[in-house]
Amino acid sequence: MSSTYIWFTVAMCSITLLSLGLTGYLAAHFNRGAKRDLTASLTPLADTLGGSVDLETASVDGRYRGHLAAARMANASDGPGRVFQVEIVDAAGGSDWEATSTRKLDPVDSPPFDLSGVTANLGDHLERAAGALLATGLDPRRDRFRIEYLATPGVLRLARPMRTRRDIPSADDLTVALDVLVELGPVNRATQGAPDAGWTGGRLPDPRDATVAVDADGPPVGTSR
Repeated sequence: MSSTYIWFTVAMCSITLLSLGLTGYLAAHFNRGAKRDLTASLTPLADTLGGSVDLETASVDGRYRGHLAAARMANASDGPGRVFQVEIVDAAGGSDWEATSTRKLDPVDSPPFDLSGVTANLGDHLERAAGALLATGLDPRRDRFRIEYLATPGVLRLARPMRTRRDIPSADDLTVALDVLVELGPVNRATQGAPDAGWTGGRLPDPRDATVAVDADGPPVGTSR
């Protein structure tokens, strides 16, 4: 009788160990698959920034048109869920502001924003920026996205919702978002009264909107149209 009990115990322990081993193998397999998929999604974004992928933080960083730039997955700041953040460094001092799109039942070209700390002049530019962002797959009927300026780190940021963990923007959509932020930079600097509001040094022109003149005594000089 005791021998039967011992063999039963051994069998149950073996089954438990086998189950734990199989669970561990499956977890490692799915984790490798998730990292492989994340790498495939983030690598084109890193190429756009001429930077690198950090799988631990699900982020990429580099430069765009002369700005330090980054893109990452993050937890939503105003509720459950995830967002994808795109940001550039364009310090202007001044004060923080944010503009959050409002959901509309009927499709619109440019959804109105809930504005906080934004002047009328900057608000007009944000309304136009929204139209460009809708072309990247944002749905004004259900998606809320935010453009904000963080004065202390000097960062302009766009946060868009992620419907699933795989909802990472394409390289083309990232470029649209970055262009929106770069074009808001001078407007924000002027609004904040920054002393370098009209300065473009270190901020490269969009090559699609520039012509290149060659100086006989120096390197090519970009001149925006």
